Amino acid sequence: MSNKTSVYGSFTQALFFSGVVSVPKYLLTHYKTMGITDREVMVLIQILCEAETNPYPSLATLAARMSATLTEIEESVGHLVERNLLAIERYWNSAEQKWLNSYCFVALIDELAELWAIERSQQLEEERTLRQTQSTSAPTPVKSPMENLVRVFEQELGRPLTSIECENLDRWLATHFSEELIIEALRRGVSAGIRNFRYLDSILREWEKKGLRTKMEVEAEDAYFQARQEKKVSRPKKQGPKTSSNKYDNFYL
Repeated sequence: MSNKTSVYGSFTQALFFSGVVSVPKYLLTHYKTMGITDREVMVLIQILCEAETNPYPSLATLAARMSATLTEIEESVGHLVERNLLAIERYWNSAEQKWLNSYCFVALIDELAELWAIERSQQLEEERTLRQTQSTSAPTPVKSPMENLVRVFEQELGRPLTSIECENLDRWLATHFSEELIIEALRRGVSAGIRNFRYLDSILREWEKKGLRTKMEVEAEDAYFQARQEKKVSRPKKQGPKTSSNKYDNFYL
C-alpha cells in the first residue's frame, strides 16, 4: 500500500512539474467556425507545447506525437500557413550565433480577435434590441386617481401640495367627483387667475347642484348657457308708438 502511495505521489509530482500548455479556450470553441480542422488544431496545440524549448519543432516530431503521417502533418501546416493562421519567421539566436526559424501565432490571434469583436458586436445589438422590446412591451404602471391629481395639481400650481390640500382632493374623490371633473375645475380656476381650493370647491358644488358629473356634461352646459346669452343679445327691442320729434309734424294747413 505504501509503495502504491509513493508511486502515485511521484507521478503527481512529475505531472505537475512536466509543465502546462496554455491553450485559449476561445480557440477550442471557435476553431471550427474559422475553418480549422481537428487535425490542424491539434498541430497548433503540439507547436504551442514545444514553444518554450523548441520554437520550430520538426514535422517528424509533430507526426510522432499524433496519429497522423508525416505527409498529413505537412499538409496541415501548409494549409495553416497558406491561410495566414500560422507564420514562419526568422530570428537571431545569440547563443548559437545563427539565424533560426520559429512559428508565429500573431495572425491566428488577430483572426480570433476579429471573430470575437464581431460576436461581441452582435451580442450587444441583440441585448439592445431585447431591452427596447421589453421597454415597449412592458405594461405601464397604472397610477391611482389620487396620484394623478397630485401630479397635475403640482404641475399647474408650480409647487408641492400641502397636506390640507391633499385632504381636499381625497374628499372630492370620496364625494364621487370624477378625476377629469376635478382637473377641469382646476384649469378653470387657473385660467381665471384664482388658485385657491375654496374657489375650486365652489365650482364643483355648482356642478353638483346641476347634476353635472362629467367634463362632457359641463361643456354641454356651457354651450347651452352661451347660446342663451347670444340669443338675448341678438333679440330686437320692442318698439312703442311712433312719436314725432318735430313739433310741426301734426300741423296741418
